[in-house]
Amino acid sequence: MNNDLMPACKDELLEPYATKFKAVGHPVRLKILCIIARQDVPCVGDLWRCLNQPQPVVSQHLAILKSTGIVSSEVQKTKRVYSIIDPFIKDLITSIVCAIEAETVQEAEEEKQTPLSPV
Repeated sequence: MNNDLMPACKDELLEPYATKFKAVGHPVRLKILCIIARQDVPCVGDLWRCLNQPQPVVSQHLAILKSTGIVSSEVQKTKRVYSIIDPFIKDLITSIVCAIEAETVQEAEEEKQTPLSPV
C-alpha cells in the first residue's frame, strides 16, 4: 500500500467521521438536518410538524445530533431553535439539499416533456 495514503486510513483519524456518519445516517436525523439547513431558525415544533413525527421522537433524534456536536440549540424568546454547527456536516447537508433540489427540477422538466398518451 502506498505510504502516502496511510495517514488518512488511521483509525483515530477516521473514528470521528464514522461517528458523524452514524449520527447522520438515520433517515429521520437526515431529514431533520435537511430541514434545519433550509429554514432560518427551526424550532422543535417546526421539525415534528414537517416530519409528521411525535415531538418526543424528534427530541430524541435531536439529542443524538447534539451529543455528537452536529447541532446546537439556543432559546430565542419562548422557543428553542436549532442550527448545524459542524462545518463538515453543514457542507454535506447543503450538498444533499442542492442535489435533491436539482433532481426535483430535472424530474419536473422531464414530466413537462413527456407527451400525454391519448385516452
